[in-house]
Amino acid sequence: MLASAFQELQRSLVERPDDRALLISAIKGMVRGADPESGEYFTAEEFERYRQPAQGDAGAIGAHIRSIDKRFILVPLEDSPAAQAGIVFGDEVHAVDGVRVKGLTASAIAKQLSGEPGTPVAITYFRESTLTVHTVQVVRSAFSPRGAYLSRPAPGVVQLRVPYFATSTLKQATQALSDAWRAEPFKALILDLRGCPGGTVESTVGIAALFLPKDAVVVQITGANPESNATYRAAPEFYGWKTGGDPLADVPAQARAVPMAVLIDGATLSGGEIVAASLQDHKRALVIGRPTIGRASIQTIRPLQMGAVKFTTGYWLSPLGRKIQGSGVVPDQLVEDPQDPGTVQSAIARLSK
Repeated sequence: MLASAFQELQRSLVERPDDRALLISAIKGMVRGADPESGEYFTAEEFERYRQPAQGDAGAIGAHIRSIDKRFILVPLEDSPAAQAGIVFGDEVHAVDGVRVKGLTASAIAKQLSGEPGTPVAITYFRESTLTVHTVQVVRSAFSPRGAYLSRPAPGVVQLRVPYFATSTLKQATQALSDAWRAEPFKALILDLRGCPGGTVESTVGIAALFLPKDAVVVQITGANPESNATYRAAPEFYGWKTGGDPLADVPAQARAVPMAVLIDGATLSGGEIVAASLQDHKRALVIGRPTIGRASIQTIRPLQMGAVKFTTGYWLSPLGRKIQGSGVVPDQLVEDPQDPGTVQSAIARLSK
C-alpha cells in the first residue's frame, strides 16, 4: 500500500518530489498517526540537534511544552520567566518570534524557546478562558525550578509546597520537615501539589515514600512488553540510589505519620498525579481540589539506522492498578477553585476534625 502510493506520486505528481523527503514525510506521518500525543520520528540531522544541549539553560524560559489534545500547551514553572510574563497553564503556543509552530513537534518548539540567558523571545499564545490571543516578550535566564519549601498556614499545621520534582526536591523537603518538627512539632500536614507538572522519578517516588510504610507500592509501570513492567516501592533503592543512603532517615517518624491532605488542580501533571494517586490508594491522605487531566505515560527513544523514533512504551499505574493516563486523579473533596485561599482553609478544617 505504501509502496503503491509512493510509486504513484513519483510517476504522476505534477512537480517531481524528492524521494528522500517523501519517505521521511511518510515515516513521520506513520509515527505520529500511531502515537498522536508523543510519537516523533527524527532524521539523523534532527536527532543530532535533539541530543545537543540547548544554548544556555535548557529551561531558559521555565516552561514545559506538552502536547494535549493535539495542542501545544505551555506549562510554566513557579516563579519562572514565563510565569512572570503572565503565561499560565493551558495557554496554547501559536508562534515563536513570529514564526507559527503549526507542523512542528513539542521538542522542536522547546528548542526554539531555548537560547542564551538574557536574550528575549516573543511567544504568541491563545488563552481559551478568554478566547484571546496574546504576544509577550520573555527574557531567557539560567532558571532553576524551586524544589520544595514549607510554611505554617495555621497553628499546628504545616504546608509543604512542591512546585516541581527537581533533583534537589527530596533533600529540600526532608530538611524542611525535620527543621519544622524540631522547632515546633506539628499535628497535621498539607502537601501542596497544585500546578506541579512532575519532574524526576526519584524525587517523585521519594516524596510519596515520605508518608508511606516502608516497602509500600508507590507506583507501577505497565507496557506492551513484559520487560517494560516495573514496581516502585517506598524503599531507598528506588529514591536514594544517587546518595547511596536513605534520604528519609533524618525525618522524625512522628512527622511522617501525622494526618495529611493533598491539594491538586487541573495543572497537576505526571509526577504530581503519581504522588496524589499513591497517597489516595493507600488512604494515607485526603485529596482536595479539581480532577487532573491524566498525563502519566513513558516515552522511549529508539535509535535507528538513519535517525531515531520516540514513542510511548508504558503507562504509570497507581498502587491499586488505576491507569492515570487519560483518567487523571479525582479528588476525595471537590472545590470550585483550587487556587482560592479557601482551599487551604478547607484542608485545615478537615484535618482538624
